Amino acid sequence: MNTEKNSMYDILHRLQQVSPTSLSKKVEVAQTDLLEAAEHDVDLQVAMTSKIDEKSVTVQNYRIDIILNEFAGREKRFYNIVENSTNKIIHRELALFETAMGIVKKYMTGKNGIEDLEKYDIDYSNALYEVWTHQTRARRGINEDISIAKADAAKVRIAEAKRKIMKRL
Repeated sequence: MNTEKNSMYDILHRLQQVSPTSLSKKVEVAQTDLLEAAEHDVDLQVAMTSKIDEKSVTVQNYRIDIILNEFAGREKRFYNIVENSTNKIIHRELALFETAMGIVKKYMTGKNGIEDLEKYDIDYSNALYEVWTHQTRARRGINEDISIAKADAAKVRIAEAKRKIMKRL
């Protein structure tokens, strides 16, 4: 056997020698440690409590629904935040998943800043609409130079809005 096969054989042999009860105890200890750490780390809480399917992401008491809407002549994903206990939509048509997840984290931690995230998401959405509209005009040859210049300016606003959102996460 070559050295890689020997190494793999050695690992498998060691795993076979481990008793199921000692392995089970190690798993329980690791689980307890993770639960304790999650009390102070919202990102770890999110990772441990997330459930993902094709149309939504569930984190603790909140569900982020993925919806497709027509936007500037194209189809775009938007995100609604739903409170699971009441099944009520508490935030509609957020343009970025990062915004939706940031808002959910703010709810989980009780921190302020939800309104800022919503405002920057609207800024992002408006600038994206403008970019797509001006790009379509440029492709059709309607004031091509002006449309390209306006699309470029809107791209700067997109980057700025996203930077502000990411800074507040």
